[in-house]
Amino acid sequence: MALGGRSLLACVRLRSSVGFITLTVSLAVFTDMFLYGIVIPVIPFALTSRIDLEATEVQTWLSVLLAVYGAAMFCASPVCGWATDRIRSRRTFLLAGLIALGAATALLLVARSLTLIIVARALQGVSAAVVWVAGPALLADSVDPDQIGYFMGFMGDSMGLAVLAAPAVGGVVYERVGYDAVFYICLGLIGLDMLFRLLVIEKQRPEEVEGYRNERRSGSVHDNNATTTTQEGSLPSRVQEFLPEEKASVESSISDDDDGNTVTNVKNWRGRSWPLFTLLLSPRLATDLFGCMIQATLFTSIETILPSQVRQTFHWGSLGAGLVFLPLTLPALTSPFVGWIADRHRARLPCIMGFALAAPSFVLLRFVTDSTVKDKIVLCCLVTIVGLALTLVLIPLMADIIHAVNSIEAEGKLGPCTGGAYGQAYALFNMAYAAGSTIGPLLSGLLKARMGWEATTLALGCISGASILPIALWVGTSNSVGTKDNESIA
Repeated sequence: MALGGRSLLACVRLRSSVGFITLTVSLAVFTDMFLYGIVIPVIPFALTSRIDLEATEVQTWLSVLLAVYGAAMFCASPVCGWATDRIRSRRTFLLAGLIALGAATALLLVARSLTLIIVARALQGVSAAVVWVAGPALLADSVDPDQIGYFMGFMGDSMGLAVLAAPAVGGVVYERVGYDAVFYICLGLIGLDMLFRLLVIEKQRPEEVEGYRNERRSGSVHDNNATTTTQEGSLPSRVQEFLPEEKASVESSISDDDDGNTVTNVKNWRGRSWPLFTLLLSPRLATDLFGCMIQATLFTSIETILPSQVRQTFHWGSLGAGLVFLPLTLPALTSPFVGWIADRHRARLPCIMGFALAAPSFVLLRFVTDSTVKDKIVLCCLVTIVGLALTLVLIPLMADIIHAVNSIEAEGKLGPCTGGAYGQAYALFNMAYAAGSTIGPLLSGLLKARMGWEATTLALGCISGASILPIALWVGTSNSVGTKDNESIA
């Protein structure tokens, strides 16, 4: 029995460890991005062979399907953020999102009409909203705020690996095995992801302590104690030894609160019912979101114009146009290191460095105009610098969102009844990133069509350079909970 108790306790500790939670969230991000990317080389052929569309209509409907995904993600994000902050288990929310993703994959597998494909893409967008809201929120609940950048970096790694692998896997499997095999791989990955999401055990969230306090004040805690005693009695003795430690910390917190008769002063009534408004009024958080939107705009802009440019200038085919994305996406694998830098030097420094590196790199791309070996090497080097620069921006800003929310909560603007605001903060992040991902292709596509490659890269460089000023003014340099949003530049 003692051995069984120790094994159970070790299993519980493993499943609730920061490492396992990080692995689960990273796998969720990988699954989301992989399933998004694997269908990109497949859908054009499916539209002609399974839906019987004319070849001239394929590009139009591809754009529609991309727009449906983005619109669903944008619209679902605030609802997901509000719900995940009020549901006690973020894991439950992640499981619901995975069910939606499984349904979308099944629909794509059997779809023989445009309606089903559109519904499937909308479900994929909703699932992505859940992953990118509940995933970072779960990580933020589990990790020391001074290490959040490092652990967020593993999400960046997962995203980079998925972006690199998915289109290649989709194209090869479709060509060699067929359409159905692509989605069998997707369903297998969903099954693996489901296993991890079922196994993970969340750490205690601060707002749950507050809820326990409220139960204590209303007198219901005595009934709960009886139930808890019954449940603990059925567990092995070693697990029972572990549980009172957690309970004691909560009881101590309750006792201190009761003795001090502390009442949180809610400064803003909007924070009680819909914290999104309060979050948006924070200059620090608003600047974080602005930076994320600009990062997405720049990334999707270069992603949009690069394939056509290398085709026109270097006369590369689809293989070359695909390989040119390697130097753009490979720097994402440095995300944990970038997050580690952000944890030690705070978000402002790496973000300024990122935009400062990206600005001249974009401008210098305008001089790549000839089909020479030198120009090809210069293009790859500059694109690599752009990829690294944008990684220096995104990961620190994602981490700084946590510190901005902690600062707002410390000032009492959200109130104790909101259930936390990490989910809603990342809902705003989702919306900002989706907005940037929409602006980028439209902006770069129109500029390149009307003014050419040189003017487009110059414009992107100017956007990057201009973004340094708000980052320098409002993105935080301190991760302490009591940091003010409008702290002065150090």
